[in-house]
Amino acid sequence: MATGPVVTLRRLWRHNRWLTLSFLITLTLALVFIIRASVFFVYWQHHADEPIEGWMTIRYVANSYRVDPKIVRDAIGLPQSGPDRRPLIRIAREDGKQLDQITERVLDAIKADRIAHGRPGGELPDPNLKSSVTPSPAKPQP
Repeated sequence: MATGPVVTLRRLWRHNRWLTLSFLITLTLALVFIIRASVFFVYWQHHADEPIEGWMTIRYVANSYRVDPKIVRDAIGLPQSGPDRRPLIRIAREDGKQLDQITERVLDAIKADRIAHGRPGGELPDPNLKSSVTPSPAKPQP
């Protein structure tokens, strides 16, 4: 008599279809969540402490700097009213403030939180830095 995973699966399918089907669905869902968690982990490892830009939301900044979104919200001066999905540039425009002012206040709050929790502050990105890409020097015309 042949043995192996294929033979066992065929026998289970013949005798316990519902059990086999639920096992396969559970296995598929587990794989989906493992892949999703892995992608999330890798993404935030490469996007840690990014320079704050206008397109970012409060939650994105909080995830990038690994702080509670409440700290970012308090630094901006917003009430605790649930998740705010507006980008920082829109928040600044609606409050009549400059984005640079908001960025500096957020970075100061993040530094204070890191010091308060004994985490190494490291060098936070320059708030005036808009992109990590530096322009290449102009080539002289011949």
